[in-house]
Amino acid sequence: MKIEYDVALYKEIAKFKLNEVVITRSRKGKKTTIHITNITQLSWHQLQLLVREGQNKFSKMVLLYKKYSDKKPSIKLQTEINYKGEELSLTEMNEIKEYVKIFNSNGCTKHHEVNLFITNNNAWGKFPTMRSLNDHAEHKKIKGILPKYFEIICEILKITGEKGAPLDKCIHY
Repeated sequence: MKIEYDVALYKEIAKFKLNEVVITRSRKGKKTTIHITNITQLSWHQLQLLVREGQNKFSKMVLLYKKYSDKKPSIKLQTEINYKGEELSLTEMNEIKEYVKIFNSNGCTKHHEVNLFITNNNAWGKFPTMRSLNDHAEHKKIKGILPKYFEIICEILKITGEKGAPLDKCIHY
């Protein structure tokens, strides 16, 4: 399917903002995490992973836009949302998206800045699934997130765990 380029439609798509995290698998089984905020900024490779139909970049962008703007499954996405073989729930995905949103909207560069922001704003209630009390050597019961979500978020944001003390223990609360 090929959709002819339309400047007005392209502008409409460019103005459409999202905050979706999608984990895809290629035909060879390679897992890729894509954080969709602006459809027009997705690469050709990302669009190919997300949309089966469409012969060119614009066609794939239109189909993806229709899927998210209509909230109807008008196209089939090649997605497998899971963590080490375990499917993530809608609640987990929403909490991850909210955490990533805080990271991006506050200009954070390290994940612990998000944890501090959430703590300072008494917002851990928004993260009942992924929050934990973490022990790092002499630092005990630091509010943060469970290792499972830490790994997913680091992959999405393309960040590392920095050079802090390793996690000794965590308790979900």
